[in-house]
Amino acid sequence: MRVTQYRIEGLGHLSTLIIDESAGVAAVVDPRRDVDIYLEAARAADVRITDVLETHLHNDYVSGGRELASLTGARHGIGAGAELEHEHRPLRDGDAVDVGSIRFRALDTPGHTPEHVSYAAADLTRADEPFLLLTGGSLLVGAVGRTDLLGAEHAREYASAMYRSLHDVLLAHEDSVMVYPTHGAGSLCSTGIASTSWSTVGYERRHDPLLAPMEVDAFARALLSGQPSVPRYFARMRPINQAGPALLGGKVPEIRPLSGQGLATALAGDALVIDARSPVAYARAHVPGSISIPAGSSFGTWLGWIVDPDRPSVLLVDSVGDLDDLSRQALRIGFDSMVGHIDGGLAAWRQAGRPLEAGSLLPVRDLAGHLSSGPDAPLLIDVRQASEYESGHVPGSVHIGAGDLPGTLAALSRDQPVMTICASGYRASLAASLLRVAGFQHVASVSDGVPGWLAAGYPLEYGPMALGGPLS
Repeated sequence: MRVTQYRIEGLGHLSTLIIDESAGVAAVVDPRRDVDIYLEAARAADVRITDVLETHLHNDYVSGGRELASLTGARHGIGAGAELEHEHRPLRDGDAVDVGSIRFRALDTPGHTPEHVSYAAADLTRADEPFLLLTGGSLLVGAVGRTDLLGAEHAREYASAMYRSLHDVLLAHEDSVMVYPTHGAGSLCSTGIASTSWSTVGYERRHDPLLAPMEVDAFARALLSGQPSVPRYFARMRPINQAGPALLGGKVPEIRPLSGQGLATALAGDALVIDARSPVAYARAHVPGSISIPAGSSFGTWLGWIVDPDRPSVLLVDSVGDLDDLSRQALRIGFDSMVGHIDGGLAAWRQAGRPLEAGSLLPVRDLAGHLSSGPDAPLLIDVRQASEYESGHVPGSVHIGAGDLPGTLAALSRDQPVMTICASGYRASLAASLLRVAGFQHVASVSDGVPGWLAAGYPLEYGPMALGGPLS
């Protein structure tokens, strides 16, 4: 038997391939949408994927369950409460799915979502006793899946259900049983998730603070405190997964090159240029009206957070080698409106005589000078998560998360200079580009972020933003 986990950085997504080599069959649990990684692994192991199992209707990515079942003929199983609108096997508490000598037994574990199930896997060649729990968004490594993603009005009720799922179902297993969740470090489906991708029941029992003995009310308060902001695209994932995402035929869509009339037509059709180059490159020169979302593991999250999924988009990249990864990240969050990329990059844009703009990227030493300029000082916006801001921020800065910025622009004065800061410059560049597109004329981003400010010997303030500030 072979158990393999696959991780998507940025999304913090974990999927699991479990192979019974002697029977030549395999199952995949909670697959990503670009399923070629599982097909290649199955071919390499000379096995057939017979089953796809999902723990819940995912809020943070488009499922690959339907895609994988379509390509392989595998059975597609998910908790009966999911009520998928395409072919599947609804699984109820105690139902068994046999994949060779591996038996997966469905366990009702609501909380993260109401239809959530986990799977207890047993190796029948040895015993009908679980050796592995596939816990989806319930028991995570060092954390517990949040219960507020379907609305704050359900959060307390679902937290009570989560408490029962943890203590009455999952923690009833032996300490030696392995725990393989679907949400890992980097996922916005909880906070405090450990970087380790798997654990055991016993280790989590001893070291996960949310599994400590406490009353249900105390558990709910601890679970729901300090959770990260929810990206806008999350609201689209559950209905897409329930209805069934469009089938890709196992192929990752190619982002085609655009030039000449093709590019002109796209731009005339109100296509948004998404600049995936570095913050430094964007500040030096960029396409007027473009949004900075640098290539990297978080590209898909920010694409889904701030860009209208129905608006056609054109990518600008430094290297065409980035395109496959960016295409995968886009399709994982259901962003299917990428019409192409600018052939030849910024150099070709410049050679065609098209207009360019420059941004402003400041080191922290220049920021310090600006902040001491009295009544003419700029508004410094810290665009990190609230928990990051509270753990230390530049004195006088205000907090507006980068994903929340578009909804707060009306409260900001376009006459005052604005600077944006984050931890590394990534989100600051993104936020500064949003401000420019919205018509703010005097905008700069800080290159080295809050860690750079601290390293330069400047002081920090701690705690939430004080009331009575610029946004009150």
